[in-house]
Amino acid sequence: MKTYFALLFMAVSFLSGCANDAPLGQHVAKLKAEQTYNPDATQENLDLIPYGSGDKMDSAYQLYLGKKTESMSSSSSQVINGFK
Repeated sequence: MKTYFALLFMAVSFLSGCANDAPLGQHVAKLKAEQTYNPDATQENLDLIPYGSGDKMDSAYQLYLGKKTESMSSSSSQVINGFK
């Protein structure tokens, strides 16, 4: 009986040694690659990104929305005003 368990243990040991390694992280990497349409988009469109101060961008955004809200100067903040 002991030899039976010893042979069974050896067989299981040998078979588990032949098992393939689990492809950890490959599924997530594949999903990320499939969900990214163009990974080089930021480098290809650097000339299209607008630049400017916050006031300039705020006025452009208000013009885009078609409404005018309270404009903040560059030295004021709604967060800081809440703590006063």
